[in-house]
Amino acid sequence: MKKVIFAVMCVVMLFGMVTTGHANFREWRGGIRARIHEAEDRIDWGIERGALTRNEAERLHQELSGIFYEIDRMKEDGQLDERERDIINRDLDRLDRDISREKRDSDHRQNDNYDNDHRDGNHDHRDR
Repeated sequence: MKKVIFAVMCVVMLFGMVTTGHANFREWRGGIRARIHEAEDRIDWGIERGALTRNEAERLHQELSGIFYEIDRMKEDGQLDERERDIINRDLDRLDRDISREKRDSDHRQNDNYDNDHRDGNHDHRDR
């Protein structure tokens, strides 16, 4: 009888660990990652439509890079806990608001070759 109870307890504990790990995986893969891709798409759309200037787009990309850095730092222990996910989501909320605000302001991009430089991976425009 003790062996059966021990086996059931082991199965329950294993199931608990698997579902917790899957929830962490899903939050990163589905929730946070999807929000990051959506933010990148919104910045790119703003660039293509001329709704974002070069400086605005660069600042938004820097803000996004800061979020990536924060995720990497938080994942040093191998996972994001609930508090860390809340922090990342709050930062992504702020980035979403910043993107919306910059796209709605009256600044519009002129023909400044941003598209060509951005596609080539050259994000440093300080020397221009």
